[in-house]
Amino acid sequence: MKLRPALFLALSLLAPFLNAADRPNIVWIVSEDNSKHYLKLFDENGAEAPHIEALAAEGITFTRAFSNAPVCSVARTTLATGCYAPRIGTQFHRRASPATLPAGLKAFSELLREAGYYTSNRSKEDYNFVKSRGTWDDSSKNGDWRNRPDAAIPFFHMQSHAESHEGSLHFDASLTETEKTTHDPAAVKLPAYFPDTPLFRYTMARYLDRMQAIDGIVGQTVAKLKADGLLEDTFVFYFGDHGGVLPRSKGYLYETGLHVPLVVRIPEKWKHLVDLERGSRMDGFVSFIDFAPTVLTLAGVAVPAEMDGRAFLGKGVTAAEVAARDTTIGYADRFDEKYELVRSLRVGNWKYIRSYQPHYADGIQNNYRYQMAAYREWRDLYDEGKLGSDQRQFFEAKAPERLYDLSTDPHELKNLATEDAHRAKLRGMRETLQERLKALPDLGFIPENILVREAMDDPAAYGRARAAEIATLIDTADLMLQPFAESEVALRKALVSDNEKVRYWAAAVCAAYGQEAVELVDLVKELLDDPGAMVRVRAIEYLGMVGELDPRAPLVTIVNESSEPVAKLISLQSAAFFHERPTLAFPFSADSFNPIDPKEEGERRIRYFDSTWKDAPSAKVGKGKDKAGKKG
Repeated sequence: MKLRPALFLALSLLAPFLNAADRPNIVWIVSEDNSKHYLKLFDENGAEAPHIEALAAEGITFTRAFSNAPVCSVARTTLATGCYAPRIGTQFHRRASPATLPAGLKAFSELLREAGYYTSNRSKEDYNFVKSRGTWDDSSKNGDWRNRPDAAIPFFHMQSHAESHEGSLHFDASLTETEKTTHDPAAVKLPAYFPDTPLFRYTMARYLDRMQAIDGIVGQTVAKLKADGLLEDTFVFYFGDHGGVLPRSKGYLYETGLHVPLVVRIPEKWKHLVDLERGSRMDGFVSFIDFAPTVLTLAGVAVPAEMDGRAFLGKGVTAAEVAARDTTIGYADRFDEKYELVRSLRVGNWKYIRSYQPHYADGIQNNYRYQMAAYREWRDLYDEGKLGSDQRQFFEAKAPERLYDLSTDPHELKNLATEDAHRAKLRGMRETLQERLKALPDLGFIPENILVREAMDDPAAYGRARAAEIATLIDTADLMLQPFAESEVALRKALVSDNEKVRYWAAAVCAAYGQEAVELVDLVKELLDDPGAMVRVRAIEYLGMVGELDPRAPLVTIVNESSEPVAKLISLQSAAFFHERPTLAFPFSADSFNPIDPKEEGERRIRYFDSTWKDAPSAKVGKGKDKAGKKG
C-alpha cells in the first residue's frame, strides 16, 4: 500500500533514530548485459554457476524477472526511480538532456540515506535524470560498505560488473583461431534465428565463459560479507542489468533483451520479512519498476506514491500475491544513434510487441552493436542471400503488431497476430497496452527534439498536462493497425491536422502502409513544406519508400540547416534507413553533411556513411566503449 504524504514524511523523519540492528543491510551484485538464458539455473543451455546457485539454495530464485528496457541507462534509471521511463522522460539511451524528476520523487538510494542508511555504489550509474548530491554517500570505484563511518550503520551497496558487458564480445574474428574457450563451441546450442557458423558458436561459448567469471565475482562478494560477519544480516540480490548480449537481444524487446536472472539470498536474521522458504522458486512477474519499492520496504522506509512499482519482498508482501502477478511492460526508443519506437506487453506466456515504425528493420545500423564480429557476419550473410526465413527476419520490415505464444515459441519467431484463432487474444492485449500507454501518459509519442526543447524541466508534469493530446497521438499511430480502406478517411484528416505532432504520426502511418497508401501521395507531398522539420522527415521517408522522391537532398538539407542536435539525429536515422534498403537504395555520403560535433550522437551516423566504415568498424570506436569512453 502506498502511504499518504504526511505519514511518509513522519516515518522518514523517524527512521534515522531507529536502531541499526532493526534494519537489514542490502547488497546488489549486478552483471551487465546478460539475459537469463546464459545461466543453467534458469536455462538448460546456460553455464553452470555454483556461487549463484548457492545463493539460490539460501534464497529465492525469481524465474520471471524483467528489465523494462533492454539497455543500461534506461534500465538503471528505472531501477533507481521505480518509475516507467516514458512517463518521466528518461526513455532515451543516452539522454540528450537529463530529465528533472517529478516533485515528490527521489532516487531510492537517497531515500535510504535520509533514513539513516550508508549507501555506496561501485560505480556505474548512467542515469537519464538530474542526479542530486544526496543520491549516494559514495559512488566511485572505491565504493564499499566497509567505508561507512560506523559499523553499526545499516548499508545499501550496489556493484556493477562489466565482465559480461557487450564489449567483451568486441573481438577480431581471428581470435576464434588463437584463443580457446572453456565451453566447447561445438557443444553450444544456438537459437534458430542465428546462422549456425563457427563464429556464432565461438561467440556463444565465449559469453558462457564470461558468465562463469561473473559467478566467481558473486562468490567473492559473498565471502567478503561472511568474513565481515554480515552475511546473515544482509539481503544479497544478484541480477542482470538488462538482457543481452549476442545479436537480437540488447536493444530489443524480445525475451533475450528483457528477461533477466534474479536471485535474492535471504539472511537468517531477516527471513521473517519474506513469505517464502529459502530455496524456493517464484514464478510471479517482477520488473525493474518493483526493485526500488522492494528495497525501501525491506528497509522499513515508506514508498513514495510517485513510484510505479510494487514491492515483491518485505513486511506485508505475501507470496500468493506476488505469484499472481503475470504482467510486464517493455519500452524501446533510442539506442545511441538508432531510433525506433516499440512497446511490449507480456501476460503470462503471451507476448505482444507493437512496432510504431515497422518499416525499420531490427538490424538497422548501430555503430556500437556492429563492432561485434557476429553482428557483421550475420548481416553479410543476409546481403549474400544465405539465410533461412527465421534468420532473415532481423534485417527485414516487421508487422506493426506481433503476437507470440512463448510456451511453444520461446524465441518469438512465429507471429500469430494474423491468425483467426488468436484474434480475441490479439485484440485484448492490444487494448490493454493502449490503455496502459495512455494512462502513463507515454512521452515516447512526442518526438525527442520537442521534448528536449520543451519538457525536460519536468517531463512528468509536461505529460500529464498533455495527456489528452498524447492519447490522440496514440490513436493516430494505431490507424496503421486497420486495413487502409477503414482508416483512409481518418488518415486524410490527420494529415491536414492543425496539430504538428498529429501530422507527424499520420505521415508515419503512411510509411507503415507503404504502397497501400499511394492514394495519399499528393497530401503527403504537401507536408514537404511543413513548418515542422520532423513532419518533413516523415513525409520524405514515405515518399522515398514509394518511389515518389529521392530522399537524399531534402534529408541532407534538414540535417545541415537544423540547429537542434536531436532533430539532426532523427533525420540521420531516416538517411540510414534508405542507405541500407535492399530495394530503392539511396546511398548517402558522409561528405554531404556538415561536420557534427564529436560529442553528438549524430556524429556516429556521419561516420557510418563514410565508405570505409565497414572495412574497419572496430577502429572507429574504442574496444568495448563508445566514443565518449562510456560503456552502454
